[in-house]
Amino acid sequence: MRTKKKYLFALDLDGTLLRDNKTISFITRKYLKKLENDGHYIVLCSGRAPRTMLTYYHQMKLNSPYISYNGALISLPKESNLNSTKYYIDQNFIKKLYNKTIGKEVTSAFAENKDTIYFDNDDDFLFAFFNKGNLKTVKGNLDNILDKDAFVYVMKIKDESEETKESLRKIVKEMSDDYEIRFWWDCPYAEIHVKGVSKAHSLSLLADELKFSKDNILVFGDADNDIEMLSNFKHSFLMKNGNPKIRKYAKYVTSYTNNQNGVIKEIKKFIKNDK
Repeated sequence: MRTKKKYLFALDLDGTLLRDNKTISFITRKYLKKLENDGHYIVLCSGRAPRTMLTYYHQMKLNSPYISYNGALISLPKESNLNSTKYYIDQNFIKKLYNKTIGKEVTSAFAENKDTIYFDNDDDFLFAFFNKGNLKTVKGNLDNILDKDAFVYVMKIKDESEETKESLRKIVKEMSDDYEIRFWWDCPYAEIHVKGVSKAHSLSLLADELKFSKDNILVFGDADNDIEMLSNFKHSFLMKNGNPKIRKYAKYVTSYTNNQNGVIKEIKKFIKNDK
């Protein structure tokens, strides 16, 4: 249904727009592209690196900006007058944190910037999620090999106990007021991010540049890295298959899962009722 109102749809990928087999259904791709053609913005928001988002971005033939590294980078389509945004983690902080935690709370670590991936142990899960692509890879002790600031620093934690998580929170807080730690849902990983930077933060910057009212922004997510986005926007949707522990942060829960085209079914219903 065509509407005179213009919306910005901020969509997480894994567990939200992507089905469990890491694909987007044809019907979802077609509908989202139609929305963009009608003047709406389809903004992909992910913890992924840009190169692993572009596969889906190009499948849908989108032209909207997209947000990667959980808000650390806003990438723009060609011929855009908007401002690109980048937030780096200082390499010296990473090295100090690595030395303080490796072999204790942390079993391995991974960092990357725009041209290089640094890691101390092979990790098939992270390699699949971030997809090395054509980036240079350097393996070794991060204290020795890291030579640039990074967009992302991910640690594999020894266990998912609250004791380990609290220990890491305390270490990060004592080391610097500039960074915070975020734990991944349902897997033993944690990441460092610049304090205050999240998908919600970068989405707000983008919305301001696009002159979009928050009343016309819909956000969809499923996991802990979507909390800020779900809690800061009026029209927020937790996926039916999402983490039930973060239900309190979202205004709505979708009626269908990521495997059932849950995002576009909710969008269609919203547009129909928001007249």
